[in-house]
Amino acid sequence: MSSLSNHYSSLLKFCCESHNQIQAKRLHCIIIKALIYRDTFLSNNLISTYYKLNNLRYAHRVFDQIPQPNLFSWNTLLSAYSKSGNLPNMIDVFDRMPVRDGVSWNAIISGYSSYGFLGDSVRAYKLMLEEGESPNRITFSTMLILSSGRSLVDLGRQIHCQITKFGFESYVFVGSPLVYMYSKAGAY
Repeated sequence: MSSLSNHYSSLLKFCCESHNQIQAKRLHCIIIKALIYRDTFLSNNLISTYYKLNNLRYAHRVFDQIPQPNLFSWNTLLSAYSKSGNLPNMIDVFDRMPVRDGVSWNAIISGYSSYGFLGDSVRAYKLMLEEGESPNRITFSTMLILSSGRSLVDLGRQIHCQITKFGFESYVFVGSPLVYMYSKAGAY
């Protein structure tokens, strides 16, 4: 990563903070003309910038121009689709990922959950475990919140057991959703 990449990344961050999509596009053009658009770090920042400025089409275009996207590139695009509710593209990106990590799994689980596809969230969680990826505090928090209903209290209890198994019971980030889940389920 060059100092030029750092400089442009700072400018992109400013474009996001000022909600200035026009300046972001101008900066993108300058990056292309300077022939540093193949810099994966800078491309990842462009993807993130366009997502934050609600322009997923441009975010995906930037991704498509990366010669060899790294895991961060894939996760950035996946998270953008997940958070925006574009589930078909979220699923497509997830399915095409050559490698996945906890961030990938959390994005797909929370993407499904946020838009009411609880069964798909649970299936993704189970697939994550089957593929050998260990859940983390974000995974557990998401699963507890989606389990916070009377009809899903059994799932919540299973998640609680897994929290203990993986040693996350003392984490506040997990403890608060655990209390919330049991209180919403009416199970004390």
